[in-house]
Amino acid sequence: MDSLQVLAPLTALVAGFAHALEPDHMAAVTTFVSRRPRPLQAVGFGVRWGIGHSAAILVVGCILIALDIRLPDLLARGLEFGVGAMLLGLGGWLLWSVLHDRAHRMAHAGAPADDAHAHGHSHRHGSLWVGMAHGLSGTAPLVAAVSATAAGSPLQAAGYLFLFGVGTTVAMALYAVVAGLVFDHAGHRGPALSGALRALTAVGSAGIGVLWMVNAAFPA
Repeated sequence: MDSLQVLAPLTALVAGFAHALEPDHMAAVTTFVSRRPRPLQAVGFGVRWGIGHSAAILVVGCILIALDIRLPDLLARGLEFGVGAMLLGLGGWLLWSVLHDRAHRMAHAGAPADDAHAHGHSHRHGSLWVGMAHGLSGTAPLVAAVSATAAGSPLQAAGYLFLFGVGTTVAMALYAVVAGLVFDHAGHRGPALSGALRALTAVGSAGIGVLWMVNAAFPA
């Protein structure tokens, strides 16, 4: 076994781990975690996002590699624009929920203090579909990287993509737990701090979404 055969799987895992911690990925998962921050719920969001992301990359990436084709630049930019719009929508959804919870708390002064735990409705599988969208938008550059890093058989390339997905999922699960602990602690400190932190998350997600849309529409 040569050094390339040893390094390629490790490279895939590390690259996947690092890839998960990009701003748009963390922003998307944080919007879900902020509504259901308890550890088991938070890690569920991270794992589902990772599975969706990995499945999209594995399926589409294998097709592109097997057929030796690349996504047209216009389509790749369109997918990036779509991710930006999705982040903007997630930010808007979270901000609306913060304002709704605040209005509900003011109208029901005797209700439990932490409405993020008691009243919020979370789309349980939303992070799965968001992960898929992120995976689709990231397939083109990843396939180009695989061609250079695992330039062997299509089976080796598929193995690289699979391990990349494992690294991505593990990293996002860990991040989701940490983010969940932060939001859970804020929720126990009081609804004002919890609401402010979620509002900041909403604005951050929307801001990153707008930036992604601008970059996709007007590439450098």
